[in-house]
Amino acid sequence: MSPFKLALAELRRFRGRSVRVAALAAMILIPLVYGGLYLWFAWDPYGSLDEMPVAVVNADTGATIERNGESTDVNGGEQLVDQLKGDRIFDWRFTDAAAARHGLEDGDYYMVITVPEDFSTKLASLAGTDPDQAEVKVDLNDANGHVAGVMASTVERELQNQIDTAVYVTFAKTLFGDLAELGVGLADAETGAVDLADGIGDTQTGLVTLHSGLSDLSDDAHDVSDAADQVSSGVDQVIGVAQPVVDGLAENWDQIQAGSAAGSNLVNDAATGLDDAYTALCEDDEGEPAACTALKEHLDRADEVNTDVQTANGSVQATSTDTLENASEDLATLQTGASDVATGAREVATSASSAETGAGELADGLGELHDGAAGLGEGLASAVARIPPTDPTDNADNAEVYGSPVAIDENNLNPADNYGRGLAPLSIAIALWVFGIVAYLLLRPANPRALAGPLSSPLIAIGGWMPGAILGVAGALVLYLVLDVALGLDPEHVTATIALCVLAILAFSAMAHLFKLAAGAAGSLLIVVLLMLQLTSAGGLYPVETTPAFFQAIHPWLPMTYVVDALRVTITGGETAHLTRAVAVLGAYLLASLALASTVVATRRKWRTDTLNPPLKL
Repeated sequence: MSPFKLALAELRRFRGRSVRVAALAAMILIPLVYGGLYLWFAWDPYGSLDEMPVAVVNADTGATIERNGESTDVNGGEQLVDQLKGDRIFDWRFTDAAAARHGLEDGDYYMVITVPEDFSTKLASLAGTDPDQAEVKVDLNDANGHVAGVMASTVERELQNQIDTAVYVTFAKTLFGDLAELGVGLADAETGAVDLADGIGDTQTGLVTLHSGLSDLSDDAHDVSDAADQVSSGVDQVIGVAQPVVDGLAENWDQIQAGSAAGSNLVNDAATGLDDAYTALCEDDEGEPAACTALKEHLDRADEVNTDVQTANGSVQATSTDTLENASEDLATLQTGASDVATGAREVATSASSAETGAGELADGLGELHDGAAGLGEGLASAVARIPPTDPTDNADNAEVYGSPVAIDENNLNPADNYGRGLAPLSIAIALWVFGIVAYLLLRPANPRALAGPLSSPLIAIGGWMPGAILGVAGALVLYLVLDVALGLDPEHVTATIALCVLAILAFSAMAHLFKLAAGAAGSLLIVVLLMLQLTSAGGLYPVETTPAFFQAIHPWLPMTYVVDALRVTITGGETAHLTRAVAVLGAYLLASLALASTVVATRRKWRTDTLNPPLKL
């Protein structure tokens, strides 16, 4: 007889009566009843927080702030209530303090949020020199369920964001009241900076033109300087010749005047003598005509020369020695003036060059100043744009940003998406293990006739295990099908998930078979104890590092650890090395359990009193 026939014979025991068939069906549905119902119940509890009744008590009395002679009302409590009404995190119940307290005690509310009467007063203190932190009171009651309080705490950050946003909306206009005036001032400054940049640009253009003109002036000034140097040099040469002559004339001018007078008289006498001679010889036409004509010509020339000599003598006689000395001084002055003109021309050329250079540097500096003014205008425009709105209620997005200025950008490499999908690996593993507990309460771990027959012990052991394995595989497939279709498990790796569930039920049923075969009723108790140990050490709920040292020590030695680890990979994704390791470990548990079961079967073939009358029955 083969193990398959032994398994079939075991299953045939349940035919004939509907209750027996129902028992087999119940065994198949055990994983679904445990795993399916539990996951259905806990699939997405955080998605229904808006159905949890939470009381809100607004006891705020408001406050008034005096700023710049004006009164501003602050009512943070009303704004917070409006904020909560607009975002339904929980099922908000707005009531008074007495009703809220009574409802929390009776279990009508899971949490009470109280806005105290001094809420706005403390908010208003932010505008003064002695600010006081406002508070919102949250009351819980673990008598209504500790997990409900934990669930409420998980959304505390979002609730804090809502409170912060409400506070900002309430107080921003008061706290930032001066920012409106600052914004106007910055806008005016921006306009002034733009006008300054435009004016500097026009001035820079004029300076470029001035620089070009100064460049031409510098060239002309250098030409004039060169010409002035040439004139000064020429004057020096002329005066070097004329100065000694004038000085000599001044020293001998009296003698020159006397000589000029004598010469003038001599010429005059000669002219008079020629005139007398002509009169005497030719007046009466007695003389030779040709000679008279010649004499007349000499007489006319003598008169002309005499006239010139007399005029020159008059000039000589009219010129004094002082005049010549003044002329000598004027020549020296002329020489000095020419030298000064040359020096001045050189200075003008140098100044023109310096002015040209300065104009260029000034133009460059104005260019930098223009860029700086333009940058100042852009910076002021940016500052105006960054001033927060003084009435944030007009812009809900801005209110949310200012109320909660820092957002956490969370990235999940392999997201589970909801609580149930994240819990599924542990729930599936437990459901498959529970099958083994129940299965061998009904199934016999070994066929009694086979024990007395010639069939080998390994085949008997496998034959005793196979009914549970077959029913377990069916149960695992039903469980997966319902989780995927009804709840939307939607694993990342469908085939791997199914195969892993099958391998896990084979290994778990083999272990349950071994314990029941080896210890009977006590073996069933051992399976339950092992379930408890695996529940606490598999790391399915909390990171194993957060558990006591005992559970960390047994964590790597129990099979459910690897089932949970591998199902996380097949359902949500992750490193395939975890799946490979789990397959190897579960395979080892399966083979080891069957091998030990074969050994136990071999010992059971020797009949003892305990075999006929077990000391403990379930």
